[in-house]
Amino acid sequence: MYKGHIPCLTTYLEGFNLNRKKLEIIFKNLKEINSQIKEMEFEIEELEDLQQFGGSGASYVKIIKNSNLFSKTENHMLKNLEIKETIKTLELEKRILERVIKRIYNALNSLTELEKQIVTRKYIDEKIWRIIVCEVNIEERQCRDIKNRALDKMISVLNVSRRSTKKKIG
Repeated sequence: MYKGHIPCLTTYLEGFNLNRKKLEIIFKNLKEINSQIKEMEFEIEELEDLQQFGGSGASYVKIIKNSNLFSKTENHMLKNLEIKETIKTLELEKRILERVIKRIYNALNSLTELEKQIVTRKYIDEKIWRIIVCEVNIEERQCRDIKNRALDKMISVLNVSRRSTKKKIG
């Protein structure tokens, strides 16, 4: 069951000072982010099933649960309300994480083929430099330089996107 909140990775995209190190952290956590999204989908399905069949799997304040202040119908309505709010929260967090991934891949698509190959092999395929060097047939130092320039380009794309969003809001 998904127990977390939106990881601080999303703040790297929406916050200030996006840099290579922060972008590398996001890349290294893409699989985890995808797993979190999938887990959220499972939890939303479970909550919808509970809601549909009137299950009591949702956790709510024990005082309300155990008190006689509310009728059975009112308690059921409170449970459904809590389930709806939990579903809304999970759906919002899921959309935010999906946007992070879309923005990363959009920035990745702005790179040249060679830059994209090097960045993809390094971060998504998690290959070591020795293997990357053999696959792209370029010296390691050049590969590292290309990777750094590529990350800088991606940061530039992501920052432009962030600035235009702020202008629309502000």
